[in-house]
Amino acid sequence: MVKKFNREFRNRELTADEISRDEDVRRKVQQEFPPARHAQSGSPDSLSETLKRAIRDSDQSEYQIAKSSGVSQIVISRFLSGERDIRMATADRLAIALGLKLGAET
Repeated sequence: MVKKFNREFRNRELTADEISRDEDVRRKVQQEFPPARHAQSGSPDSLSETLKRAIRDSDQSEYQIAKSSGVSQIVISRFLSGERDIRMATADRLAIALGLKLGAET
């Protein structure tokens, strides 16, 4: 069963009670569903940082990597600049194009 939501538009300013009620609802939602934290995403050992380093250190250009992986050059550029993250499937395609293999340290 799919629940349908209707968007509500207001043609007036919110009252103080409505603002307070909205803030309470927002606080409760954030307590129940806290925002995701990317504590490890910037660490030098993270998967994304390793992939970024491999792309930058590659002898191939971004264009060549994009062509061989089937990933848009814009996606690669935005990933490298930190403007956006990529999905695991995209990371897999880039890793294959770069000849990378996942290995565990022992």
